[in-house]
Amino acid sequence: MSILEQPTRHRARVAKPIMTLDLNSEGPVPAIAVRGEVDMSTAHLIDELAAHVIARRPARLILDLSRVTFFSAHGISALLRTHRAAAYAGVTLTLHDAAPCVTRLLAATRVRLSSTAPTVRGGEPDPVGRRRAGESSSA
Repeated sequence: MSILEQPTRHRARVAKPIMTLDLNSEGPVPAIAVRGEVDMSTAHLIDELAAHVIARRPARLILDLSRVTFFSAHGISALLRTHRAAAYAGVTLTLHDAAPCVTRLLAATRVRLSSTAPTVRGGEPDPVGRRRAGESSSA
């Protein structure tokens, strides 16, 4: 028996995922639970899954961030993209029980997510999701 044919004593360990997403769409309100690290390699998965749910046009979508262990600026971008998609589809996005790492970064960057679509002068939707300095939504 060659060395390549000998059985090994060590079992290969399965790598623990950096982040997991769990979609619960059985009840009247779909919910996405995020667990683990939200960084540049995982953040896009949140808004991709949320876009899939938003395409079904539920009245509301819950995003549970209670088990997030790390949250980067890429996570904020994912939340803003998700919020914008939900607002344009008429879906209310609710953040549920955000972990301290999420709330600290949202507070530090002064990001506020409302349930209405951002608008610019004339009442038209703002595709970027923010108003230019000095502009107001009243004409």
